[in-house]
Amino acid sequence: MNPKPYPRRSVWPRWAGALLLAAGGAFAQTPNPSFTLVGHIERFALAPPGEGVAAMTVRGIPVTLPRHLLVTLPGQYLTPQDLFRGPLGGPVQASSGLALADAPPPRVPFEAELQGNIVGGRYIAGVARISQGALHVGSGFIQQIDPATGELRIGPLGGADGARVRLNDPKGIYGQANGAGAKAALPLDQRFSLDPDNSPVHARTGFPVCVPRGVADPLCPAGNRPPSAAARRYTCGAVPAEPLAPALAGCDPRRPAPLREGDHVAYAGMLAAAPGGGFVVAAHGLEAELGIYTSPGAEPVYLYIEEALMGTLGEEFPTLTQEETTRVRVVGFTTDPTRPVEVRLIDSGRNEAGTSLTGPAGLTPSNGPQFGRFRNTWPAKDNARAVRRDMLARVVGSPNAKLPNGLTSGLYVSPIGEYIGPEATRFGLPGYQPPVPFENFCFLEKGGGTVETAAGPVPVGRLAPFPESGHAQAQLVGASNARACDAPN
Repeated sequence: MNPKPYPRRSVWPRWAGALLLAAGGAFAQTPNPSFTLVGHIERFALAPPGEGVAAMTVRGIPVTLPRHLLVTLPGQYLTPQDLFRGPLGGPVQASSGLALADAPPPRVPFEAELQGNIVGGRYIAGVARISQGALHVGSGFIQQIDPATGELRIGPLGGADGARVRLNDPKGIYGQANGAGAKAALPLDQRFSLDPDNSPVHARTGFPVCVPRGVADPLCPAGNRPPSAAARRYTCGAVPAEPLAPALAGCDPRRPAPLREGDHVAYAGMLAAAPGGGFVVAAHGLEAELGIYTSPGAEPVYLYIEEALMGTLGEEFPTLTQEETTRVRVVGFTTDPTRPVEVRLIDSGRNEAGTSLTGPAGLTPSNGPQFGRFRNTWPAKDNARAVRRDMLARVVGSPNAKLPNGLTSGLYVSPIGEYIGPEATRFGLPGYQPPVPFENFCFLEKGGGTVETAAGPVPVGRLAPFPESGHAQAQLVGASNARACDAPN
């Protein structure tokens, strides 16, 4: 991952296409309108060959999901076919169980966010995300912990019973596995499970936390928390990270810290119908209000990305005035503020070296307020970056080792949470929002590589049909970007 010079996107100058068009005047310059739909999944079906891979109706509008489009779930990427394998996997079924028109319909509606362009009278998506409510979150104090089922009761201390929350954890990294012991009696939808390769169950600093499987759980050791219930800020290591985070003797940073009754947590997940009535939250993420650090320079070290967004630039149209941006922003936290954090833009499965935004020097985490936070905004109007699928953060100098229990030291990879498309600056001309320049998205325009799915590795190609921007030079610009996508850096 040593950064090398990255070819700027301006190897195809921004003015070149307009100059050629002015000289020749032979190319059409009609921008395709963009769209964003967020709402319940009304219909969802696999499409006949040649028409894309699937069709989905959201807010009353049918949308084509192109072949090779990966759908972003809370903890993983899946193909549309994988979504039709059902909650527990298996062969492709006639119904996904996610649409209101399915028989039977889901008890709780599922939500999709689709972003794309209208091409030839068809809505064609370039970005697709599915959840049961992307902004749904719960919070409260842990009232009870059931080690047999891994279930947490979360609500007010000393008040009525709160929410029932179980981690949707098929591998049992953070507690009882989905199919183990008494937890197996309530099957959880593995399509919406937590991310097994990062640390989505963590303290505010990124240190992993867990639900004890019993009084003595070696995988979730009681010794990783101080004896005092009031001690919620400390260092899991021999040397304190700072005076207000004293070292905890005997704490093993290779293991997560156990949650306790009285801890305040925030959680996100889907509602699963519980036997006998009511719901259990199948959580794909949980954050505890704990300040757990690791000793300076020690391994393992943990971090996570809280926010990742990226601008998409745009294509120039003679008839369209628009505001474009390539602004990139990251916010995250690390358990070792003495070491810098490198941030890269990558395409998981095809070009995992990607582009280093920081270089080897990295970002310096805060050593003041919000001790351990790293953040930066790379400015707009900088066209040096092709658009990528993921953002990677790594602690500089860490070997980024995978631990035997499934945790990863010093590395966190997050999907880009928001793509910022161009916006019209002269309202009413041409009477719709400018197209999203999907030709600039490396992983959509060029394809390449493979992705692991429920059916095994799947090769990823260029989207078909492609949600074209409508720019006459899009193919040439896309070819320029494709070279940039695979350039060493």
